[in-house]
Amino acid sequence: MKILKLSLVFFIIQLFCLHQINAENLNAVRVIVNGEIITEFDIQTRAYEAFRLASQKYTEAGLESKKQEIIQNAIDELIDRKILVQEAKKLLVDNPELSEQIEKGVDAFVKGAVDQVGSVYKFYELANKQGINPLKKRAELKDDLLIEEIMRQNVYRKIVITPKGIKRYYQDHIDEFSMKGSMSFRHILTKFSSHDSDEEAKVAAEDLLNRLKDGEDFDTLAKEHSGGPHAGRGGLWGFGEVKGFRKDLVAAISHLKEGEISHVIKSSLGFHIFKIEEVVQTQTLTFMKVQEEIRNTLFREKFVKMKKEYLKKLRKNVVIKRY
Repeated sequence: MKILKLSLVFFIIQLFCLHQINAENLNAVRVIVNGEIITEFDIQTRAYEAFRLASQKYTEAGLESKKQEIIQNAIDELIDRKILVQEAKKLLVDNPELSEQIEKGVDAFVKGAVDQVGSVYKFYELANKQGINPLKKRAELKDDLLIEEIMRQNVYRKIVITPKGIKRYYQDHIDEFSMKGSMSFRHILTKFSSHDSDEEAKVAAEDLLNRLKDGEDFDTLAKEHSGGPHAGRGGLWGFGEVKGFRKDLVAAISHLKEGEISHVIKSSLGFHIFKIEEVVQTQTLTFMKVQEEIRNTLFREKFVKMKKEYLKKLRKNVVIKRY
């Protein structure tokens, strides 16, 4: 609830800031990339989502310290986008078919959106309510497809992921694909404090164990007689909860199989009885199961690196003026 309130406050602050900027000069030029303008409004709009997410993660002081970093990242992203779109548009000059393909892609996307809401009228009505200019959005979609095309030609095609590289990653990161063993169990605790003597508590625990051996339901007996924290749900401790249970007691029952009931185990609190519900053995996922995941990971890593290199190369021939 506190985070939600912070988000709402931040949202109001952002709207106020945008209003103030608008009052002064919302269209103030901040950057020019080869003659194309990036305005203050563009930057604020780009940074808004990052600010919203940061408001959920940081305190007010921490958010203030991240402000310039978020703004700078937004500016860099907008500059990169301008550069990529400008470069991609060069492809259209010599390739009318590509231009037609891009337009069809935009049309298909818009048609899908219209079909989803039911009608063109509804589409424009919703866009208007959300403050979206459909024509501007169409232009942005076209730019997205242009960027995708130039990435395909200059980055995607050059990324090579070999079977040998996938295998090497698997071997070097084998710990990432290992799953530690775990268990879930039911638990009955006969507390010393609930009886007149330790011996009486032990007798009570042994009586419960004998009743379990005779076939009585563990769940029912735990609800009726256990002094443990999960007695109300039949003494059940799930996989994640077992991590918080006393390690010495977990170790004492680690050899048991599913369905087995322990003997009476003494601790500083009293006497314990366990029934193993489920056991998951320690295992390592096979290469066959994870190779596609590894391929995607390697592809993303190479894409980020090669995109950065490609943009660095393009920037050499770009005139960028900051204000």
